[in-house]
Amino acid sequence: MKQIQTRKITRGRRGNKLHVKTTRLSIEVPECIKDDFREAVERNGKTMKDVLSLYMQKYIWKQGELQRNRQRRREDIGSRG
Repeated sequence: MKQIQTRKITRGRRGNKLHVKTTRLSIEVPECIKDDFREAVERNGKTMKDVLSLYMQKYIWKQGELQRNRQRRREDIGSRG
């Protein structure tokens, strides 16, 4: 199984200033879904970028939790048998 990569953080010349490397993400969704999503996000006073970034962070965290739980179950089954 492919392991999740952590963020690449670089330090600027000023020392403590951290820079997170970013990349452009392009996905194809029906236009009506994109428009409805944008309207829902803007009603809550946020941007699509912020909401999607937070969602992706939570998704990565949740998948890590699920993987750790599966590993614990495997270890528990192996120690019993």
